[in-house]
Amino acid sequence: MSKLLLLSCSQSKRTDTEELPAIERYDGPTFRVLRRYFKQDTAKPVDVVVLSAQYGLISADFPLPYYDCRMTREKARALRQSVLAELERLLGRKNYTNLLICLGKDYLVPVYGYEAIIPSEMEVQIAAGGIGRKLSILHDWLYEDFPKVRKDEIRTVPKDTAKIRGVEVCLTPAQILDVARQGISIESGRASCYQTWYVSVDEQRVALKWLVSEIAGLPVNAFATSEARRVLAQLGVEAKRV
Repeated sequence: MSKLLLLSCSQSKRTDTEELPAIERYDGPTFRVLRRYFKQDTAKPVDVVVLSAQYGLISADFPLPYYDCRMTREKARALRQSVLAELERLLGRKNYTNLLICLGKDYLVPVYGYEAIIPSEMEVQIAAGGIGRKLSILHDWLYEDFPKVRKDEIRTVPKDTAKIRGVEVCLTPAQILDVARQGISIESGRASCYQTWYVSVDEQRVALKWLVSEIAGLPVNAFATSEARRVLAQLGVEAKRV
């Protein structure tokens, strides 16, 4: 089995002045999950390409300086032709059996029409939903080829899995805190808007229901506070009350 992962770059980056490989420069939650995976002794090979607002489609080891560039509609449309051409070139070099597309909504435009260049025998999965749901899908996709005993061990750890309104969330406390930090940097107003219940993240208070909404990919009004508290408790994250 040969796997290819297509990730969008992250706003969160290491600020080192020297160039760093893309997988080290980007420091958002998806890249932290990916780095943890590659540190495993039993990690299977996965090819990774990153869609960057500044550099287009690049390899995981592409040397990057520190930069700050957001994906706009204009940039996305301008990148589309070159991104699809590069993706087609990559797919032609190797017989991939599995492709996971894990992109933020602003990064989907450059790959619009990718179906036309995907081999018919390739299995394609798209990580949809909020950042928490995307992390869960990415985690499962990366680790599914581990030996069966290891998968069973992961699934039997009660604080790694919880279910809310039919959505299964499989995240560690560290991954959940990564989601919270990302949310604080992007939409601090919503993340910090709470009445009674919150979660402490680096001495900041994050709204309980907002956090569960992010990790489950559900609207805030789709579940009750009691359900949110239960989910976080099952995942090993402490909720606090004012």
